[in-house]
Amino acid sequence: MTPDDEARERMRALDLLRKAFPDYRIVYGNGRWAAAAAGNPPMVWFADTPGSLCGQLFMAQVRSGGEVGPFPTGRESGSQAAR
Repeated sequence: MTPDDEARERMRALDLLRKAFPDYRIVYGNGRWAAAAAGNPPMVWFADTPGSLCGQLFMAQVRSGGEVGPFPTGRESGSQAAR
């Protein structure tokens, strides 16, 4: 995988995480993923991979009684589309 491929993959993961968890500020920097939720003090999560951060945010939503909705997509057809 080239550095350009890795950068595109990172940006795609960042975009998907932001769509899945719009209530969190999600960033990538220095090889680490981070998310912060509003609050005083704010809740903050750190992870080495986007999958790990996704899991942490999913569990935070479950524990807080929040909802995890479907990913908004431009594609309505296909075998992977949720119905």
